[in-house]
Amino acid sequence: MKMFPILTCTRQDLPEVKAWLSTRENRVLPGKLPRLKPLLEDGCLLLARNPGPGDQRLLGLAGLDLQSGSIKLLVAEQNSVLPALLERIERLAVSFGMQHCQLRIEPGKAKQLIKQGYRPDPSANGLFQRSLTRRLTDAARKARKLQHELGLPADYGRTHCLRLQPEPSQLASIGPDVFGREQFLTPPAASALLSMISAAAADGIELQVVSAFRSVDYQAGLLRNKLEKGQSMDQILRVSAAPGYSEHHSGRAVDLTTPDFPVLEESFAGSPAFTWLSQHAGKFGFHLSYPPGNRHGVAYEPWHWYFRL
Repeated sequence: MKMFPILTCTRQDLPEVKAWLSTRENRVLPGKLPRLKPLLEDGCLLLARNPGPGDQRLLGLAGLDLQSGSIKLLVAEQNSVLPALLERIERLAVSFGMQHCQLRIEPGKAKQLIKQGYRPDPSANGLFQRSLTRRLTDAARKARKLQHELGLPADYGRTHCLRLQPEPSQLASIGPDVFGREQFLTPPAASALLSMISAAAADGIELQVVSAFRSVDYQAGLLRNKLEKGQSMDQILRVSAAPGYSEHHSGRAVDLTTPDFPVLEESFAGSPAFTWLSQHAGKFGFHLSYPPGNRHGVAYEPWHWYFRL
């Protein structure tokens, strides 16, 4: 299979993408183009580029719509681009916990998709589906098992726009948290956090760690404890991610507080520490994951910061 560079579309790519789409006739999917903004915001718009040196023109485009759980956009300049695009879009679907892909194609294009393992749905004209079982990662298998044990929705990741977070192979200590427990992050995140804490201290702000890396099993234990205390799953998922989907599993997420403020409370948003983080955390690679009204359906968490590579 010919290899094509496939990248996640960014806002800077959009003008090029829109111009390219306006000239394309070899579309695999029928109907009008979907809205690109939601696909872009969810990181679900993929670009295939020419592999030749010095020639990076667009050759294909694929979009995964999380709301419907289907491929909503699939455009290829040549048939040889399709295998690479479909492989990457399937891996992307698995990262959101999806167990199958579906798409509706134009008449006459079925042969191309059948070659890639997609099969027609006899109950729906033009609809093709494919099981993603062979694409499942170890993290996906473990998450599916825990979801079943805890009675979590099978489509949790897709409906909450949350990706699976594999546990890292290496962790570094960031010292004790406010409870005296030693905490860990990946080496790059740990270095960035310690630099950020030092910079905040130089500005008279004391940042304290509440929690950092958490294993998938630890997260499952948190949910079990809350269920035993009588909380409903809907209540729990408003403030706790399902096992496998918490950013804390990645070793790149940290919960922070500051003296004289209760931990893991929204009141932290009124602290000088939060004001400082809002102005400076991005310089160190940390970003607020769950602002008010976030698309994940997670309660506002001004204390939760994620390190992006």
